[in-house]
Amino acid sequence: MRARHLVIAGAVALSAVGCGASIKTATDYNHNINFSNYQSFYVKSGNSSGNPLLDQRAIADVTHALEAKGWREVPQGAAQTAVVVHAATNTKHTYETLYDGWGGWGWRRFGGGFGGATTYVTDFQVGTLVVDIFDARSKQAVWHGSATDALSDNATSNASITRQAIDKMLASFPPERTAAVNQG
Repeated sequence: MRARHLVIAGAVALSAVGCGASIKTATDYNHNINFSNYQSFYVKSGNSSGNPLLDQRAIADVTHALEAKGWREVPQGAAQTAVVVHAATNTKHTYETLYDGWGGWGWRRFGGGFGGATTYVTDFQVGTLVVDIFDARSKQAVWHGSATDALSDNATSNASITRQAIDKMLASFPPERTAAVNQG
């Protein structure tokens, strides 16, 4: 019985650790915008993840990432851009089946001979972070980024995963002017 719980705990731990590696990001931007014209921003909270601490960390990480790119946070009235950070989570399930056929407990893919089977359902939270940047005067969108599988229900790993997701999302921000000219 104790070994079964250790196996299940190990599987849950591996899935939580694996979340950081599975972060998928996507970005898009207005190809007619010269991003060198923007140097300042203010941050607005968008949709909440339901965890105010996670939301605060996400905003702080976005702010830090933009400041590392040379942008500076200023009051709303003085900013050239508005940055909106959204977070959304949903529950997913994993199903693990242990068979107790001949040879004791173990993981088996195909059948398992005689004996019983016990299936365990593990619920976990997965989420998406979205960062939208708008021109503060015109209110038009200039950049959009998203990171999926960027949130989990593991509070310890969430800070690291959120930071990794934002760093990955903003890795090639701001878009270079040459790319905008070539695609325009």
